[in-house]
Amino acid sequence: MEQIERLEVHESCIVPYRHGERGIEFCLVNRVSGNRWEFPTMPTERDGAAPNVLLENVATGAGLRGHLHDDDPLDAFVAARGNESRCVTAYLMRVTQVEDNWPTQDTHRRLWCLAEEARARLRRKPFRRFIDLALRWVSPQRTAESDAAWSSGQRPKPR
Repeated sequence: MEQIERLEVHESCIVPYRHGERGIEFCLVNRVSGNRWEFPTMPTERDGAAPNVLLENVATGAGLRGHLHDDDPLDAFVAARGNESRCVTAYLMRVTQVEDNWPTQDTHRRLWCLAEEARARLRRKPFRRFIDLALRWVSPQRTAESDAAWSSGQRPKPR
């Protein structure tokens, strides 16, 4: 029996969120020419990029500024199709500023939406799970103490 070599692709994504007037909103992106909404993602090396480098590259490309929730990933998943294995690692990011002009605005769109709408727009179940995990770590009731903790990069306790 012939062994087929599997191609491994590693990607990292950020799960950007903000506290909006309607509640916690997530930012999704897609290509102008497509209809598949996802979180901002980029290819990474097998060992993964340092989270601060990831934040800078992915967020800047999407015109988002903010703070990573933690250096540890929110979660990861592996999906296989044919001879390709795709490993996606996600990091939670609190967005503090949204740029009006960003590097990929000619090729990509952004959409801010509440968790329920984001789940409906995301086609892949593992990406939907990222929303559920993110909601465990963030609270719509912001306080001066929690804002100070986010600014210093401390991880809040799950609710």
